[in-house]
Amino acid sequence: MTEEEFSQYVEHVFRYHNQVMSELMETSDARGEQEPHDDYRLSTAEKKMVKACEPLNEVVSETLSGENVGIQLKLDLIDAVPACERASRDVEELIP
Repeated sequence: MTEEEFSQYVEHVFRYHNQVMSELMETSDARGEQEPHDDYRLSTAEKKMVKACEPLNEVVSETLSGENVGIQLKLDLIDAVPACERASRDVEELIP
């Protein structure tokens, strides 16, 4: 994957992750009506997603604020972006 392709992939995953987060917020009332097992699965998947997407959100935040993104964070992004995408997909599948 070229640098440009990776940059586009990062943007795609960031937008997708934000879409899933928005869906979670919109359905927060319906979550109380879920079976306890399903609510637990969704809560667990949500925590996993937040952790997986943390490096991506940090890079975007630093970039938007004009800060230089450190080399370690850039390296973390290589693994974090696909993990964030998978975790976001897992959450999306569990949203009521």
